[in-house]
Amino acid sequence: MPSMTRRGALGALVGAVGSVAGCAALGDDDAPPIERSWYVSFREPSSVAATADGKLLAGSHSPFRDRPIVAGLDTGTGETTWSVTTSKGRKSPVAVADGWAYAVSAGGKVVAVDATAGESVWRRELDPFDEADPGVVEFAPIPLGDRVVAPISGIQDDVPDRLLCVARADGETLFTYDLPASLSGAPGALPDGVVAPLLDGRVLGLDRDGSVRWTRDVGAALSAVGAADGTAYLGAATEELLALDAATGTVEWRRSLENTVFTRPLVTDDRVYVGGADYSLRAFDAASGRQLWRDDLDNAVTHGPTAVGDRLVTLVGGRREVRGPSGTVPFTPTTLYVHDRDGTRLRRVRFDDKQRFDGGGVEWMGAAGGTVYLGQTFGLTRVAPEAIADA
Repeated sequence: MPSMTRRGALGALVGAVGSVAGCAALGDDDAPPIERSWYVSFREPSSVAATADGKLLAGSHSPFRDRPIVAGLDTGTGETTWSVTTSKGRKSPVAVADGWAYAVSAGGKVVAVDATAGESVWRRELDPFDEADPGVVEFAPIPLGDRVVAPISGIQDDVPDRLLCVARADGETLFTYDLPASLSGAPGALPDGVVAPLLDGRVLGLDRDGSVRWTRDVGAALSAVGAADGTAYLGAATEELLALDAATGTVEWRRSLENTVFTRPLVTDDRVYVGGADYSLRAFDAASGRQLWRDDLDNAVTHGPTAVGDRLVTLVGGRREVRGPSGTVPFTPTTLYVHDRDGTRLRRVRFDDKQRFDGGGVEWMGAAGGTVYLGQTFGLTRVAPEAIADA
C-alpha cells in the first residue's frame, strides 16, 4: 500500500475544510496549486488585517455601495460574520490598531470600525472632495498614536495628493497637508511622523503635526517606504535602494539595483529585504547596505516580501497599480515564492492555471495574524499555514 506523504495528507484535509467554506470538492487532478485552509467568495478583496486578539478583517476594492469597506471574517471558515458598508466608491486597503480598523472610500468617507462589535465608530467626510478626481485610494490609512493619517491620492498622476490627519477617538480633522505632487507609493510610518514618497522624485519627512521636517530630492519616482530604527528604506526609479536618516533625510547609503521597486522594503533588526521590478529578491545589511544575497524570480515583484514566521513570502506578477512612468506590471506568470532568510528558495508555486484555482486570478498576497492570504478577483484564499512553515 503506497504511503501518504505529509503534503498529500494535508491536501486531503484542506479539501475537506474548503468544502465547508462553500467550495466544490476537488479531485486529485483538479487540486489547487497550493494547500489552503479555506476559500470564500469575496469580490475584489482589497486586503486582510488582524487585530492583536486574532480577529480577522478584510476590505473590498469594489466601488459598489453594498460591498464592505470593512468585514469581519471567521478565521476558521472565512465566512463573513459582519460587514460595514459606506458610500459608493472604490475603497482602500484596511489598517488596524488597538482593535479598530480604518479605511477610506473614494466616495468621500473615512471610517473607523470596532472589530469586536462590528460597528462603525465614526465616519468623516473627505473635505475637500473632488468629484472629478475622487482618488484611487490605493494606500491604507496609517495609525499614528492618537491619530490616523489617511493618504488621499487622486486618479491623475499630475494632480497633487494630500494627507488627511484625523483624531483616532472621534475622527475630527487635525490637519490636511497638500503634497506638492502625487504619491508614488505608500507612505511609511515613523514613531513621530511619516515619510511620503512623491512621483516627482522627492521624499518628504513630516512630523505628526503635519509640519515638514525635511525634503530630499532623489530624482525619480519612489516606492512604498519601509522604516525602522530611525531609518527609512525605499526603492527609486533610478534603479537604487536608498536608506535615509528619518530625522534629517540625509542619504545614509544607496545601492544599485537593475530596475525600480514597486513594493515596500521589509525591514528587520539587521536586514532589508527588497523585491525588485528586475525580477529579483535581495537582502541587504541594514547598517552598511552590503548585499547579502540575491535570487532571480519569474517576474517583477508586486507584493512582499512579507515575513511569516522565519520565512519570507513573495508574489510576482498578479495585479499591481503602479503610478507614474513605470508602466504596467506584467501580469503573468503569477508565482508565489517561499524563502528562508538566508536566501534559500524553499518553494515556488505558479497560479497561471485558473481552472485549478476557483476565484479567478491571484491579484495580491498579504499576511495577517501570521498567516498568508491570497486576494483573487472573486474570492479570498487562506493558505494552509503548513504550506509555508513546512515548505
